[in-house]
Amino acid sequence: MTPPHLFQPTEYTAALLLYLRLHAARLPMGSVLEIGSGSGAVMASLLAMGAGTALGVDLEFDAVTLTNALLAEQGFAPRARAVQGDMWTACADQRFDLIVSNLPQFPAAQLSSDSHLPTWSLGGPDGRRLMDAFLQGLPRHLAANGKAIITHNAFISLATTQALLAPHRLQAQAVLHASVPLCSSKVASISPAVLARYQGQSIHTVGPYWFADFDIVEIGWRQNEHEGR
Repeated sequence: MTPPHLFQPTEYTAALLLYLRLHAARLPMGSVLEIGSGSGAVMASLLAMGAGTALGVDLEFDAVTLTNALLAEQGFAPRARAVQGDMWTACADQRFDLIVSNLPQFPAAQLSSDSHLPTWSLGGPDGRRLMDAFLQGLPRHLAANGKAIITHNAFISLATTQALLAPHRLQAQAVLHASVPLCSSKVASISPAVLARYQGQSIHTVGPYWFADFDIVEIGWRQNEHEGR
């Protein structure tokens, strides 16, 4: 089995959980989906906040095992489970009231690190490989009046995300801003094109230390345009 520390929640997960806790009272939580359930910490937290049912999907078998173990330990197994699958393929034609995700978005083709699996970080040369696939499937699985809450690196362009959602009458806005330190292996692996464009903007240095900005982004249907879905 993959060592459990490789699924340790990150600063991205912490920021996502903070936003969910602060806004749990207004978020639709009848049915919840997490794409990339990882450790299971987000699913378990949402169930503790009052989610009715929850489904988690993860590419890694060991992540699914850890998530289901955590859900059982916390007493949530009767109304929640995680399954192995490639993003939306495990969801069939289901729609969900709340969809959450912390997708790999790091702009690199390869990454050498023993802190997390490559599937937890790599988003392709521009960081958008999995994000774009997520956005393409979102309209088919987000319920009327539903919300999606995701992490979104600043250097993969929120404007691009908004443009991809616009034809589906979905809108996205950054609702929480944060920053995360970049370890040396990530700095060495970052796409040169992304580094050239964003260093000094959403990628910052302080002496030998590197930081990258990211957002928590909330996605929902434009008002009155979800009817009939």
